[in-house]
Amino acid sequence: MQKSFSRPKNKGIQLTTLLDLLFVMIFVSLMSQKKVTEAPKPIAKTKPVQKIEPKKPTPKIFSIGATFHFHGTKSNPNLPTGKYLMQGKYDEKTGDLRLAGIGWLERPKNYDMVPLLGKLSNKNVFIGKIDFPGCKEFTLKRENSNGETPISGVWRGAYECGQGSTGLTLTID
Repeated sequence: MQKSFSRPKNKGIQLTTLLDLLFVMIFVSLMSQKKVTEAPKPIAKTKPVQKIEPKKPTPKIFSIGATFHFHGTKSNPNLPTGKYLMQGKYDEKTGDLRLAGIGWLERPKNYDMVPLLGKLSNKNVFIGKIDFPGCKEFTLKRENSNGETPISGVWRGAYECGQGSTGLTLTID
C-alpha cells in the first residue's frame, strides 16, 4: 500500500482564519442592524415660501390749492377779468375734485366766487358743474403738468353762466 503523503495542517492558522472570518461576519451583522434600527434624522420643517407681490400705490386724498382766472371768450369778448384763490380736495381713487373760493386777487364789480365740483377723467380732462344759480357744466383740459399732486398744472376751458360763455384758466398748485 502506498501511503499518501499529506502535509499536516497547521491548526493555529486555521483557527485564526476562522476567528477572523467570524469577527468580520459579526461586525457586518452589527453594522447592518445598526442601520436598520437607527432612527432617521428629523427633517427640519420650513415655512412655505410666500410670494411677495409689489404693493400697489394706495390712492390718496390730496389737499388742493388753485387759482381761478375767468376772462372773455371769442364769442363773449367784453367780459371783465377776475381772479381768486380756491381750496379743496382731490380723491385719487374716485377722480372727484371739489374746489371753493377763499379769497379774491382781482374782483370785478357784481361778481361772486363760484365752487367747482367735478371728476377728472384720465387725469387730463376735468368735467363738472359750477354750483351757482344759472351756471352749467364746464370742461377743462390740462395744458401742462407741474407741482406736487397728480393733477397739478394749468387747465384751460370755458363755462356757461348768466353772463354767457366765459373762459377759465385754472392753475392747480
